[in-house]
Amino acid sequence: MFDWKKEYSINIKIVDDEHRKLFEIGQSIYDLAINKNYVDYYDRILDLIDELKEYTVYHFSDEERVMRLYDYPDFDNHKKIHEEFVGKIENVNLNTVDDDQQKSILRLMDFVYVWIDEHILGQDLKIKDYFNQLKNNVDFTK
Repeated sequence: MFDWKKEYSINIKIVDDEHRKLFEIGQSIYDLAINKNYVDYYDRILDLIDELKEYTVYHFSDEERVMRLYDYPDFDNHKKIHEEFVGKIENVNLNTVDDDQQKSILRLMDFVYVWIDEHILGQDLKIKDYFNQLKNNVDFTK
C-alpha cells in the first residue's frame, strides 16, 4: 500500500530519502492493520504513533531548512501545514485507541496514507518546481 513511486521524487536526495522512510513507517502501520494475529496491540500502535511523530518532526526540520536556504516563496504556508500534521498526531486520543484498536489503526493508516500522498504530490512537488525554476534561471556559463 505504501509503495514509493518515481512521481513522488522531488529530486532533493535528503528529502526523497526521508520521504521513503515515511513510507516505511506507513507500511508498518498497514502491516499491523492487516495482521490478524494481534489481539491487543495498543502498545504497538502507540509505538508507531511516536515513531511517526518523531520522524515527521525530524523530516520537517530538514525540509524546512532546505526551503529556507533557497528562499522558497511558500515557506510559511508549507511550515503551517507541517505544524498542523504534527498537531494531529500529538492530539490522537489514546483512550479511543485503546477502546477500539482495529478501528484506530485503520484510521491512522488512512490518515497517514492520504496525508503523505496529498502532501508530497500537492505541496512538496511545488518545491521541486521551484528548484527547477531556479536551475533554469541560473546562467552557469558566467
